[in-house]
Amino acid sequence: MIIDAHVHILPQRRLDGLSIWLGRVFSEHPLAGKSFTDDKIVGELSRNGVTQIFNYVFPMRADESRELNQFNYHLAKKFPFVIPFGSFHVENEDKKIILDQCVNDFGFIGFKLHPYVQGFSPDDERLLPAYERIEQLGKPINIHTGFEDYYPKIEKRITLSIIEGLIRRFSSLTFIIPHMFYPTLEEGLYLLDNYENVYVDTTNIFTAICQDEEKGLTRDKEREILLKTLSKWSRRMFFGTDHPAGMSDLERIFKDFYLLQMANAVRQDLLFKTAYEFAKQYGYLRGIEPQMGGH
Repeated sequence: MIIDAHVHILPQRRLDGLSIWLGRVFSEHPLAGKSFTDDKIVGELSRNGVTQIFNYVFPMRADESRELNQFNYHLAKKFPFVIPFGSFHVENEDKKIILDQCVNDFGFIGFKLHPYVQGFSPDDERLLPAYERIEQLGKPINIHTGFEDYYPKIEKRITLSIIEGLIRRFSSLTFIIPHMFYPTLEEGLYLLDNYENVYVDTTNIFTAICQDEEKGLTRDKEREILLKTLSKWSRRMFFGTDHPAGMSDLERIFKDFYLLQMANAVRQDLLFKTAYEFAKQYGYLRGIEPQMGGH
């Protein structure tokens, strides 16, 4: 059984936009210019052994927040294997209402922010009441880090100090840190070593290391830190594909994951156990049976 802890099934217009973006920015990407639909994405994941997914949405504009949350709610109805996360925008004036609806009406497991794409910093003062409310609701939040080279127009890097400041301020809020600040993986390890309310998500790291090495970059340090982190903290680490916005197609992403030599127990933590226990801990029991959803 595999829980893919990082997937982006979005409304069709956003999937179409993603396809165009891949074709323009990463013309050699195997999915560049390909058509995406929710059924196609689910089928591809199923063929690669995935039995559940964490599905993340994030609004590009404030007026998109409610639509995306509604979409993720209905997607989980259509495909019961979907474990949905909600989202919001820094410019939403009614953040508390949006957050409460996601938890109380939609039953979402938690929340996602992608500040680089959404166009704000995670420590923006306007977000602090939202973090406080999420903390009160007892749900986790996932905040993107790393891969700055893919976002050349960002005005402010998401640094370790920014994330650590939020972790200290909201000490009973659980944080998921995707990509472990890649390529500075030691920052993710530092957070795991020092804060019990932190999980990290290894999405894209395995393939990024392999692709960087294919370009002639030395990633021995990153491999060493990743292996050290896995051996110590696999019970607080997830694996995801970022499909269909990942570093490659699913076959390559899983191939790169299995190439890294790790203990079988560690591999099982990343592929299933950590995400399974996490979903139980945060009150999302529906859809955790080992089978793909359907209509």
